[in-house]
Amino acid sequence: MIATLVAAWCAAAPPAHAPYEVQPVVPGVHVVMRREPPGLWFDSNSVFIVGARDVVVVDTNVSPESARASLAELRRITDKPVRYVVNTHWHDDHLAGNQVYRDAFPGVQFVGHVRTREELSTTGAENRKQAQEAGPGFAKALRKRVEDGRSLAGAPITDEERAAYLSDARLVERYVGDLPGLEVVFPTVEVAERLVIDDGSRTIEVLHLGRGHTGADLVVHLPKERVAIVGDLVSWPVPLVGTTSHPADFASTLQRLLGLEASVIVPGHGPVQRDDAYVRLVARLLATIRDQTAAAIARGETLEQARKSVDLSELRKAIAGDSALRQFAFDNYVAGPGIAVAHREAQRKD
Repeated sequence: MIATLVAAWCAAAPPAHAPYEVQPVVPGVHVVMRREPPGLWFDSNSVFIVGARDVVVVDTNVSPESARASLAELRRITDKPVRYVVNTHWHDDHLAGNQVYRDAFPGVQFVGHVRTREELSTTGAENRKQAQEAGPGFAKALRKRVEDGRSLAGAPITDEERAAYLSDARLVERYVGDLPGLEVVFPTVEVAERLVIDDGSRTIEVLHLGRGHTGADLVVHLPKERVAIVGDLVSWPVPLVGTTSHPADFASTLQRLLGLEASVIVPGHGPVQRDDAYVRLVARLLATIRDQTAAAIARGETLEQARKSVDLSELRKAIAGDSALRQFAFDNYVAGPGIAVAHREAQRKD
């Protein structure tokens, strides 16, 4: 009787109102995929790799609250303990829930790149402070935009923007609300290039393929199953380049990712991808930013001049289409910071 009840509980679906859904990818691998509308603030996908003895978790969400919901879904799938948590990089939306797994599983090991501790202690701490100070005002401003019917770009708000702004405001408020009790959990296992984990049923590779979204990106690769869990090296529907990126290396890192020949790619944000078409598009975008910015510097252009001469219009259209929300995100997460960082990096190399 008890076994029957446990089986029924484990098979139960997530709550109907849950802002995520649990998707099996291949046998033993499940993605807790976020289903908030794409916007300007993010919670990450989380992945469970269930082995013969224990579980490897990849990324732990933007807040302890989200992580507790993900952990509840893991408990529906298996009662095996979590042995490793892999953080694909050091941004809070991928590791703010680490403390939930630390508290639930004594002895769990946290895997991160060798630069993660330094980045968390410096840039990460500063970002967290800024979010604490500015986050409530940002959430309030988003709600005011919805109330007034005007987008952040100043145009009449679209239905897509309205849904995104309200979702973003909720995510910001939840994250900021959790910040006072947030404990930063640093890696206990550090990866420079490659770590191999044997979970009793498969080989799991944790790889640093190069700098990209940050200088500390990790990819979790299941070679037999041809699955790659890639963090924010790939984000949909708009790539997350950002101010902590390395555009000069990003395209090459994506080419190494393509070289894994994965048939399933799990992005940090967005749906599971069953082909590499989007990754190739993003790689072309990053190569364009790198090459055109380098050419602008060779012509002696300042950053402001380069912003005008670097032409991303074709790729902006291919990625953002006619969506005002996605165009705004492209300008603020791709073009703006991408060209600025590429310009700065290229000057340093000179």
